[in-house]
Amino acid sequence: MFNKIIKSFAKINIGLRVLKKREDGFHDLETIFYPVKLFDDISIQIQPSISKFNSVILKSNKTYIPLTKDNLCYRAIEYFFKAFYIKECYTISLYLKKNIPIGGGLGGGSSNAATLIRALINFFKIDIELYRKTILKLALSIGSDVPFFLMMKPCYAEGRGEKIQILPDFEITYDILMVNPNLHVSTKWAFEKLNMKEGSEKESILKNVQTFDLLYKDAYVNDFEEIIFSKFNTLKKIKHELCDMGAVYSSMSGTGATMFGFFDRENKTRLKECREHYHNKQYFTYISE
Repeated sequence: MFNKIIKSFAKINIGLRVLKKREDGFHDLETIFYPVKLFDDISIQIQPSISKFNSVILKSNKTYIPLTKDNLCYRAIEYFFKAFYIKECYTISLYLKKNIPIGGGLGGGSSNAATLIRALINFFKIDIELYRKTILKLALSIGSDVPFFLMMKPCYAEGRGEKIQILPDFEITYDILMVNPNLHVSTKWAFEKLNMKEGSEKESILKNVQTFDLLYKDAYVNDFEEIIFSKFNTLKKIKHELCDMGAVYSSMSGTGATMFGFFDRENKTRLKECREHYHNKQYFTYISE
């Protein structure tokens, strides 16, 4: 029997630019995915089934988490068994201890799915080198950013987020404060609000970025901020407050609703004061050092 508790880490986006709308209705994007230390705990138990069917049992510490086929973990198990033609039947029990805000632009659901895929690869002793393409195809079928969470290294991503290039020299040498005012932003809604016509196209800016440099922070723009801020003025306010309270850079992750700021590691006082400010408002906060 396989029985483990595995950490499922979040990410932030350093820049998120919409380059064009495609004929298939999707959008070509570019972004830099950056892993942070915020994580969910996933308890995974896998054992042979006593019936002739697979069973997936999902539980969570949060009542608003879907514990049905809509959960990306369920989808990851279903797609994995199909991709690798697994005929034996198992009972897979998952307990999701969620710490990553839902709908916060931090990729919690995709990270959970990727973490589960890694556990299944381990349990079924899948040869990663031999089946690399199958694994990446499987991950992409679940979500555009799931392939990144299999790697969990700073990456430049383009297309829908599936074309990934690892950035070995991209390092954030600041403390990262994440703030979420207990809001949920629908990614589907955010994309529907994009006012980009088919045929129009923007040039890539992030493609040649290899390191993080504040001299070029204007390049790390999130094109969704204007859309999201027009509906959620609180997020715009947090972005400006972070800078006023000492952040050298602040932005929104993904399509929101988590804002983040970079603070100089030599001045922990301003970082702690800023976190305390939002903690007193009962906002979600987390420091990734």
